[in-house]
Amino acid sequence: MSLYSLAQSGDPEALAALVRQHIPLVQALCRRFSYCEDAFQAGCMGLVKAIRKYREDSGCQFSTYAVPVILGEMRRAYTHTLGWRSRAALNRAKAYQEQQLRLTGNLPPVQEIAAQAGVSPEELSFLIEQDKGPVYDETGTLFCSLPDPMGENWLLRFCILDVLSRLPAEESWLIRQRFVAGKSQTEIAKTLSVSQSRISRQEKNAREHFAQAWKEA
Repeated sequence: MSLYSLAQSGDPEALAALVRQHIPLVQALCRRFSYCEDAFQAGCMGLVKAIRKYREDSGCQFSTYAVPVILGEMRRAYTHTLGWRSRAALNRAKAYQEQQLRLTGNLPPVQEIAAQAGVSPEELSFLIEQDKGPVYDETGTLFCSLPDPMGENWLLRFCILDVLSRLPAEESWLIRQRFVAGKSQTEIAKTLSVSQSRISRQEKNAREHFAQAWKEA
């Protein structure tokens, strides 16, 4: 059996070998989306999708088939990074924050800023995080988005990112803060100016939704 057939039958080593082989294709296409830090991650998920659906008897090379699939995932990631409604809310938040700084010399609480922006404190924190510019290394490669394709757990990380992308924005942000950034419930509650018990309830719901989405992946 070929590597493609093995990967499509569920062989993780064949899938990993094919992804390593075609990672340069994703990196090349990623240059079109340098303004979206999720582009590389989305492109790799598109590559996995293309590998699973490619038919060797179709008469076309894998790269010909894979490029539109990869670009589709990248465009979807960019579209969902910040929609125009989210951008408008973020602009309102920034304007109010700057206004209060001029008037009082102090930053208003997150809850107050969120209320002025018309979003929840959790969503505002998520939007601020998404609005941060991508981080590049000296070669111009997306620094914070590139997993090590030779590492043992990189494919698992992609699967986790895929599940997180399908959760509500607030729940995805909370899980990232707790289990990626390593923040405590108390620290998150203080940032959002809410009670620790509220964060605890939200985390419980987020973990349940993550578990359900993982089963359906």
